[in-house]
Amino acid sequence: MPKSRAIVVIVPDQALNRSLAFALEADGYRVSSFSSIASATKALPEALCIIADDGVLKAAGAPNDLSGFAGRTLLLREHGANPRHDAMTVLTKPLSGADVLAAVARFIPPASLSDPAYV
Repeated sequence: MPKSRAIVVIVPDQALNRSLAFALEADGYRVSSFSSIASATKALPEALCIIADDGVLKAAGAPNDLSGFAGRTLLLREHGANPRHDAMTVLTKPLSGADVLAAVARFIPPASLSDPAYV
């Protein structure tokens, strides 16, 4: 797991993207925001976690575009959408900043919580 509090947000809806970035940055995370998986590719390997709207997987044309990062991906889904059968954590929209922060906290390695170098 990277020693960083950097989060990659991949959400095409600019208002939701800005809202997520604001909530995460207010909690001390560094955020890199993108509207597509293709534009986020270089930032993915170093991210603590990836927050992706379900729509980007559909737009990318292949449901496994984030499969190599499934264990640290938080997927935002519409209420009533079909469940995924992989290692991605799923949050159902509508959601609050507190919902997102609680889900992101699950990606922080326990030893890192007390490490002052973990920024």
